Amino acid sequence: MKTKVILITVCLLLGMAVSTVSGQTNDTRSVQYTDVLAYYTPVYCGDEMVDYITGDARFHIIDHYKDGVWQWEIAQVKGEVTGYFGEVFKMQEVDKYWIPEFGILIWHYNLIGNWGHHYIGFLTYSYITGEMTVGRTVCH
Repeated sequence: MKTKVILITVCLLLGMAVSTVSGQTNDTRSVQYTDVLAYYTPVYCGDEMVDYITGDARFHIIDHYKDGVWQWEIAQVKGEVTGYFGEVFKMQEVDKYWIPEFGILIWHYNLIGNWGHHYIGFLTYSYITGEMTVGRTVCH
C-alpha cells in the first residue's frame, strides 16, 4: 500500500510538472495601455457623409496575443473632438481590429454635439480591399 501511495504521488508530481512545462510555452495573453492619440472619423447619416470629426482623444487599448502573435485589438475611445463645421462633440467609440486574420476594422461611435446634433453609427473598413462600409446609423 505504501508503494502505491508513493507511485501515485510521483505520477501526480510528474503530471503537474509536464503540464506546467507545456503551459509555459503557450504565450497567450492580453496587454492593455492608455494614451492620448489623434482621432478622426467620417460621420454618416445613412449613406451620406454629414461631418468629419478630428481631435485628440483618450484611448484605452487592449491587444491580444496567441502564441506570441498579435491577434486582435479593442480600443475604447473617449474625449471632446471637433466637427468640420466647428461643432464640438463629446464622443465615445469602440474599435475592434482583426487585421492579421481578416484585415478588418470595425468602429462604433456615439457623438453628442454642442449644437444639438447626435450621431450614432458603425463603420467597417477592410485593409485588404480598401473599402469602407457604412453600417446602421442614427442621426438627430
